Amino acid sequence: MKKNRHILLILLLLIESSAFSQKVPQKSFLLCGDTKVLLVDYVGSKDTIPKIIWEWDSRNAQDIDEPDRKKFRSMDDCKAVNKGDRILVSSSSGAVALIERKSKKVLFYTSVPNAHSVELLPDGLLAAAASTNKDGNKILLFKINNPGKTLFSDSLHSAHGLVWDNKRESLFALGYDVLREYKLIKKGNPKLLLKNEWKLPHDGGHDLQMAPDNDKLFVTIERAGAWEFNLNSQVFGKIKGFPDSKIIKSIGQNIAGQYIFTIPEESWWTFHVKFFNPDRSFSYPGLRVYKARWFSR
Repeated sequence: MKKNRHILLILLLLIESSAFSQKVPQKSFLLCGDTKVLLVDYVGSKDTIPKIIWEWDSRNAQDIDEPDRKKFRSMDDCKAVNKGDRILVSSSSGAVALIERKSKKVLFYTSVPNAHSVELLPDGLLAAAASTNKDGNKILLFKINNPGKTLFSDSLHSAHGLVWDNKRESLFALGYDVLREYKLIKKGNPKLLLKNEWKLPHDGGHDLQMAPDNDKLFVTIERAGAWEFNLNSQVFGKIKGFPDSKIIKSIGQNIAGQYIFTIPEESWWTFHVKFFNPDRSFSYPGLRVYKARWFSR
């Protein structure tokens, strides 16, 4: 009996090790909602049924203090960073985190009021967007190895989106009625210096993502749909050909030109992740999905 148990344990370890060593399929995407973040194999999925290849559930995160797990019950953003080895998450319940994908270990987490976006910056820094809240409406800067300390903050009403642009070495931040560009000041105490600010075509900035060409930002605006901001001409325009909707919670595009987006079906959530060019849709009954992102390396 002991020998059989020993063999079984070895087999389980081998299976687990094999699963960890498997590469994420080239065409995959992340989605988040409720307490979960899922990674889905696009090509391996059948019809509208997603092939889920990885899952993180905050309720099972033993390296987050139990009282703080409640701050991850409304996942609203998820991004792959560090060549896909780590996942950034934010929750409107009040926190952001950095997760090691293979081990699911939480490498960093901290409280952020009504967190709606999070972004990794150079030199072990992390920025978070705190949306509408008595302690929110601002951009916060943290050091990953010192999660309890806010290094810098700047007010931004209804802060909703963050994108670090390696090409320009700038942090772009989306608020209720403005898009901002910050420069990172590394000398002394790290901080963000406001360089540019542009008025949105309409109020209600929501999602912010970089286009594959790194020369445009996708911007969604509540009740005004999907836009793009040309970083060279600094002009806003509607996305040509995109099946627009008044309310779009998230948008992104891969290098092949296919869009991924979410449109709320009930209140702020949806049970589907949609694609355009070519069209497709995946169903997630029982999960209140908020945003979806192409998995980047």
